[in-house]
Amino acid sequence: MSSEPIRIFVGAVHSHRLLFEVLRWSIRRSTRRAVEVLSLGELLGDTLVLPKRPENRPGTPFSFQRFAIPMLAGGRGRAIYVDSDQILLRDIAEMYELPMRFGAKVLRRTANGPDGKLGLRGSSVMLMHCERLRDWSPQRIADDLDAGRYRYVDLMKLRPLWLKGSLPREWNAFDLHEPGRTCLLHYTSKEQQPWLSRGHPFEALWFEALYSGLDAGSVSQDAVDFSLAQGYVRPSLAWQITHRALDSRLVPSSLHAADDAFLDHCRQHNFNNLDGDYRLK
Repeated sequence: MSSEPIRIFVGAVHSHRLLFEVLRWSIRRSTRRAVEVLSLGELLGDTLVLPKRPENRPGTPFSFQRFAIPMLAGGRGRAIYVDSDQILLRDIAEMYELPMRFGAKVLRRTANGPDGKLGLRGSSVMLMHCERLRDWSPQRIADDLDAGRYRYVDLMKLRPLWLKGSLPREWNAFDLHEPGRTCLLHYTSKEQQPWLSRGHPFEALWFEALYSGLDAGSVSQDAVDFSLAQGYVRPSLAWQITHRALDSRLVPSSLHAADDAFLDHCRQHNFNNLDGDYRLK
């Protein structure tokens, strides 16, 4: 395996700045390899091609970003895609070095498990062979969707793509931490994501990464302040960070009403309000 840095592309927009920095820190502190952790939102800006037909529009502002990775990687080598609402608990090099046999273009999670159904989340963590994916471009995918060659739901499950392999489920664990097994924890439940709501059963792992990142200077206070000022995270996060609390149950009850109003606003906009919900503009 090459000694070049592992390229990790993160599906994110500007409202995910704090999440991105926490994820990046969790990757860097856990690996023995050099890594490049890149925000797709920063790389692509407003240039991403989207389908013309409304029914084919992506479910989140970053859903289509992942399909630009082979192009951004110059059609060479391997790359990893992850969503921003995740943290690494093991060396990502272990996933990067998995064999991609029989011409596999992508490895992604396929197995259900104790963390629930797979749904559309299979492509939320991918090991990609960029040379084998040179024909995978946002423009082509947008055209195929508008031509009715497949549906958005099929695309996110990678059904139109031939030659796929499987990642062990511990590399994309949905809201479940199995000590000694889970390698990547994915906070998929919008109603419980630690930065949006209180009470996720494994929130302490995210907050530990946040606080250690702040102490190490790898997560910026500016990202915290920006996220709070813009309303991209729940109001009580300010108290929790100040007091370095791992357990959100310690948040004073006087702050609960503001949190509840924030979460209700998120629900009304299907949680896409955190980027203005481009589909409502």
